[in-house]
Amino acid sequence: MPTYNYPNLNSQRQHALHRLHAISKEKLVSVRDFNTNPHNVFKAHEYVGLIDGSTAIKFTVQFNLFGGTCLALHNDRHEWLFDQIDSFDLIGCFCFTELGFGNNAVKMETTVTFDDSKDEFVVNSPTSLSEKYWISNGYNHSNYAVVFG
Repeated sequence: MPTYNYPNLNSQRQHALHRLHAISKEKLVSVRDFNTNPHNVFKAHEYVGLIDGSTAIKFTVQFNLFGGTCLALHNDRHEWLFDQIDSFDLIGCFCFTELGFGNNAVKMETTVTFDDSKDEFVVNSPTSLSEKYWISNGYNHSNYAVVFG
């Protein structure tokens, strides 16, 4: 019986990212389509799901969870994000769940405050149970995150 050597986990992650870059170069879908042509977004998800499950999950996180949240909550100063989300020049993750609380927002312990003196947000997860978790190996490729605290 022939044996199949499965690629290691890091190779699989890189391959899914490579596929997403190839898909984005075709400009078949935009995060802005949620406002203008939502059927196109859902159609794109269906087609990507036929290619590969790992690629589909990364696609969903980029366009739905990260991109869709940015689109839903944005104001004028965030407009620059959308072309970069579409092109995967900006790769996002969605940090919502916590180890001890899942997605129970009432019990979550993480807080996010803005430090005026440093012009930055400070994320505080005070216990090991409040550590943020996310899907799609976001820690490997993401350079931005939507964080719910």
